[in-house]
This record gives sequence, structure tokens and C-alpha cells, in this order.
Amino acid sequence: MKRIIPFVVAFSFALVMSTGAKAEDFHRKYRNFSWSDMTFKMDDGTKLRSNYGASFTSGRTYFVHSKPIAGLLKIGVDATWVDLNYNNYTGKYPTSEGLSDYDLHRIEYSLQVGPSIAINPVGKLNINAYFRYAPTFSVLLSNPDGFSAMGNYATMFVTGGMVSWGIIGVGAEYRFGDCSYNNFTGALQDFSAKTSGFRAYITLRFK
Repeated sequence: MKRIIPFVVAFSFALVMSTGAKAEDFHRKYRNFSWSDMTFKMDDGTKLRSNYGASFTSGRTYFVHSKPIAGLLKIGVDATWVDLNYNNYTGKYPTSEGLSDYDLHRIEYSLQVGPSIAINPVGKLNINAYFRYAPTFSVLLSNPDGFSAMGNYATMFVTGGMVSWGIIGVGAEYRFGDCSYNNFTGALQDFSAKTSGFRAYITLRFK
């Protein structure tokens, strides 16, 4: 990453100088529609990979300066007010007839805040990179030996980037953290787990 960022900045600057195009077409608001592939590792060593997952994210970048550096780069703080995340897993539990499958549903609501950089090298092209702290409330719903519900606060982090032209773009991010789940109802015992994985998304960007 440390090698890539200087290359991107240098390339963007060269592109602006060569085309003579005016930059400063920065976008502040974002709406992301994601597909996710997450791994859920429990403290007993059980490791589950999601069958499928999706999320919706909505937020805004607050730039710390009005004029772009070198006419193409701005530094800001991202504030994400809505991050709804869902992942489905298949687990196994012992029965008198052997191991049986069960569904594990993880539903999460997060806020996010953290630094970001935005590069507008030419025209409507925007390149963004970010790192965010994401305080999360995580809920697990499952059905081994009857319905069970667990949940707690989770410490999560998100880092990634996006490329957009005008209002539409694509991006990818890495999401990771941990949670100590408390039993709300059902037969499951309290446990801790670590989560990590990637989300790929289509983004809509607005001024």
C-alpha cells in the first residue's frame, strides 16, 4: 500500500498536467451496496465462512480544507451513519444421529469514522482511500436445539478504497474485528469470536 499511494498520486498529477483538464470535482456523500465474504472464527477453534452476505452503507466525507493540494488531492474525515450488514453461515452440531447442519444469521448495525484521502486527477474521476473505526452492535440468530439469539457490542475496523466516474463507481474493503457474544435466549453458551473478510461494492457518489 505504501508503494501504491505515491504512484497513484504521481500518475494523477501527470495526467492533469498532460490534459490540462480542471480538477476539483470532489464528491462528499456516498451510498454503497455491497456483497461480502466473511470468516467467523469462534474461541473454541470453530471457523465458519459465510455462504452469502450483503450490506448497505451511507455516509459523508468532511474535508478538512477547501482547496485541493496541488489542485487534485483532499484530506477528509469519513462519517458513516448507517452500515447494515448481514451474513449467513452453516454450522454443525452433534445429535444422537451424528452431526446436523444449522443456519447462523449475523445481523449488524455499525457507525464508522476515520480519515480518508480523495484524488480528483481529471474531469469526473475520483479515487478514494480510507481507514475507519466502526463501533458495531452484532446479533446472532441460530436454530440448533431450538431458536437462540445472542449479541453484544463489537469492535470493528474497515479499510478500503473506491474509484468512481461521476456519481457511480466500484470499491472494495477489508472488514475485521471481534465480539464477546452474550446469550439472550436459547441453549447456546456465551463465547467470543473474530470476524474478518472482504466487501465488494457498487457506490453512488453525490456532492
